[in-house]
Amino acid sequence: AGLPIEALIEYMALVQQGDQTSEARKEILMEQRDLLTARMAEMQKTLDLLNYKISVYEQTILAKEKEISSGED
Repeated sequence: AGLPIEALIEYMALVQQGDQTSEARKEILMEQRDLLTARMAEMQKTLDLLNYKISVYEQTILAKEKEISSGED
């Protein structure tokens, strides 16, 4: 399910207790969803930063290539 082992253990313990724990199980799932959403947002920020840095390198390389090719004329 992609959940941390501790959350799974707690969730399964609640499942064994029956339907009266359905709200608590839902809370566990919602909490895990919120944590995953936050991790995904952080990963997206990291990806955006990496993409930016790569584009800076690409622009620098392109500028140097243009400089070299214009010097050959």
